[in-house]
Order: sequence, then structure tokens, then C-alpha cells
Amino acid sequence: MAQLEVAEAFQWYGQSHIKMGEDFLAELERTDRFLARNPYLCPCVELEVRRANLTRFPYALFCAIDGDTVNVLSGFHQHRNPLSRAALLGLT
Repeated sequence: MAQLEVAEAFQWYGQSHIKMGEDFLAELERTDRFLARNPYLCPCVELEVRRANLTRFPYALFCAIDGDTVNVLSGFHQHRNPLSRAALLGLT
């Protein structure tokens, strides 16, 4: 699911009148690296699901930690309805 959400966001930011697709991907990769190195610095938002906000874009990566593995569950636009996020993450 996260890959589809990120692909849609990249496509939107990559439009010719916006031209920020590469900036979005760079910020996403920076956040993903931070999350992989420091998952416990990200707050729990739902049960064991943690959130890492992108700095320049209104998106967050939601993840679950399984031992030494950080599983990104969603790349969610922060202005969407929080109830849809819960449904997306299987929390409802």
C-alpha cells in the first residue's frame, strides 16, 4: 500500500507545473533513512504504529517495528481524514 501512495504523490508533485517530484523523493528517502536508524524516536500514534513526518511535504510514513525490521505500512497525506488512515492501517 505504501508504494502505491508514494507513487501517486510522486506523480502529483512531478507534474510540469509543480516540478517537485525529485524533491519529494529526496525528502521521502531522507525520512525513510531516519526511520530505519531511529524508529523508536518516532511517536506511537495507534497501538504499535509509529509516525515519521516528512519535513517539506504534508506526508508521513507510518510503520511498525518487528524485531530489527521497520515495516513501512503507509505513506499518508496528513490532510486526509484520520479515520481513513486507521482503516488503511487495519486499525478499525
